[in-house]
Formats: sequence, C-alpha cells, structure tokens
Amino acid sequence: MFVVYCATCDRRTLMGIDEVEWVYNLTPGVISVAGNCPHGHPVVVLTGDSFTPRADPRTPPYQLSPWGRAYRHRWWSQMARRLRGRRRHGQTA
Repeated sequence: MFVVYCATCDRRTLMGIDEVEWVYNLTPGVISVAGNCPHGHPVVVLTGDSFTPRADPRTPPYQLSPWGRAYRHRWWSQMARRLRGRRRHGQTA
C-alpha cells in the first residue's frame, strides 16, 4: 500500500497492489512506482533507501530548553542582565 497524491482528483488516496502498473529502479536507492488512483488517473510514487529519514547533521545531538535557546541570543541575554540589574536596585520593570 502507498499513500499517493492525485493532482487530478486533488486528494490523497491509498494505492493498493492491484493499482500498481510498473516498478522502475531509477538509480541505486531510488525506486519509482507508477500506477493509477482509484479513479483511474496516473500517479507516480518515488520511494527507496534514499527517501528514508535520517538525522539532520546541522542539529546537535541534544536539544536545549527554550530558555537556553533564547539565552544564546545576544539581545536576549543583554535584556535579561538589564532586568536583573533593575531588580537588584529595587526598581520594577
């Protein structure tokens, strides 16, 4: 079973084995499955090893808390220091 989007019907549907017409091995790790939606319109699904989700190498292996991420930014840390300074001297924000 594949979840396919049919542009003619403008909806997602399930494409079963009986609707599959061709399976093409385009390149190593990319497979094209051609078939018809339940209304008979042609649809194509790209699948294979190249489409498996992998971890994003740009993100760190740990996730900071929202306060930690906000404190990383310079403007936020400067504002927090100013607020702390006002509270120490008895002023309110």
